[in-house]
Amino acid sequence: MAPAVVPTFMDQLQKTLRAAGSVADSRSFAAAVIGALRDSGAGGSRHLRALSEGSVARPLQAVADTAHFLVILHGQLPSVLEIARLNADEPAASWLRSAGMAFDQDRRWMAGLAAMTGGALDLHGLSTAEQVVRDQRDAMLTLAKSNRMGCALGAAVTLVLDWQAVRSRLPRAAQHLGYDRHERLSDPWPEDGALDALACHADDVRVRRAIEFGALQLASLHAQLFDLLEARHAQRLG
Repeated sequence: MAPAVVPTFMDQLQKTLRAAGSVADSRSFAAAVIGALRDSGAGGSRHLRALSEGSVARPLQAVADTAHFLVILHGQLPSVLEIARLNADEPAASWLRSAGMAFDQDRRWMAGLAAMTGGALDLHGLSTAEQVVRDQRDAMLTLAKSNRMGCALGAAVTLVLDWQAVRSRLPRAAQHLGYDRHERLSDPWPEDGALDALACHADDVRVRRAIEFGALQLASLHAQLFDLLEARHAQRLG
């Protein structure tokens, strides 16, 4: 008998997002998408959870690695949020503007952490891994610049929800190491406007599919990043 195939969290996310597309009204659709992303997004990363709990071996190198690669993926301008805002209707455009400003502050925090821990960065295989993440950034910007209405918004909402997991967990890891005296994180994080932002674009089934696609692809890019970080960590311990 063939072994059972265990669905990955990305399989589950894809299934849940597809189910969300059949919801009748736009606000229920938006709520279903946000619920799926919260259940299956970056908050489920084992590596990120271990960092925040202080249970990861060689924590300084792990934090340095995480901050360094997050800066490569998200530290440059423009962000997904800025690009998505250009073609968004209200109230999504105003929400994306606020989210973009908050994200800018958080990116400064991340850059500060990367600078402070940079001396501990694992140099083994670094250039290859950096190129992988640069390619991920290119893919992310392609999503944000898509002419397919809804794709950029789906990616932007995923970034906001996934970033909530990052910003709630990585600072704890930094504090375990005493690296907590630099740029403050934004407060509050503008997660609440995501529902209205999605709902105002979700009347058309084609736009819903594009939102689902953008959300799934951005979630996949984040999953690939955390898989890379976990693999590099395992290699250090190997």
